[in-house]
Amino acid sequence: MEKIMTRFRPVVTDFWRLPFDGRLLHQGDELSVVVNSELEESERVTVLTMIDDGRTAVAVRPEVADALADAFIEGDALGEESLRARLLTEGIVLHGADNIYYLAEDAHESVLAEPLPADIRRLGTDDAERFADFQAGISAQDLEDAQVELDDWAVLGVLDADGRILSAGSMYPWEDDCVLADIGVLTLADARGRGHARRLVRAMCRFALEEGYEPQYRCQLDNAASNALAGAAGLALFGRWQIVTPEVDENGPED
Repeated sequence: MEKIMTRFRPVVTDFWRLPFDGRLLHQGDELSVVVNSELEESERVTVLTMIDDGRTAVAVRPEVADALADAFIEGDALGEESLRARLLTEGIVLHGADNIYYLAEDAHESVLAEPLPADIRRLGTDDAERFADFQAGISAQDLEDAQVELDDWAVLGVLDADGRILSAGSMYPWEDDCVLADIGVLTLADARGRGHARRLVRAMCRFALEEGYEPQYRCQLDNAASNALAGAAGLALFGRWQIVTPEVDENGPED
């Protein structure tokens, strides 16, 4: 049976085409490599594996291509595993990959048609105290992973009858002049398993679309709960994205 390919809006596919628009260094059945001088230093090696066809695209800056020059002599024999091993020999360590989710092209209409649930609303500066109480109930690891802050571009929350925040999510344009709105979500431990986060993500997707943005949801491959949430909220897996591990010095992570 022929595999059905998920269709995403052009704004998504066009965005992800840009990093891999460069001089072709290698083209194989499962792996392609290009050199792109426009890549940021923090993304000097960018890897994207497409879910629909399983192909992996790699983009590197010119200095990385020069360091790996001998690897491309292998021609079609070059594979993803050998390329990753070669990167390690050059001291280039890739960060853990993210699964990246978007709404399928045919899902936008239904999301926009959904009414905003009565217990979900936008949060602002008047909610600072209750938001601080909410953050106090979230683990340090979850706070770091989700990066949900009250001063983000847009913040929505699920509140109970007493005004207590049960789940909160924020969005912000992923890059300058970018119409992808990256989503982060947090839920109190005692409020999980009730569908709050699923309804919140749907509401955030609707908000993003109404503001002219395309919602984007990212999570680590091994975060089972977050991956399950994306699927439950109706988002479709687009690909797996990986870049270089940020350098850390005594002053903290590199910007």
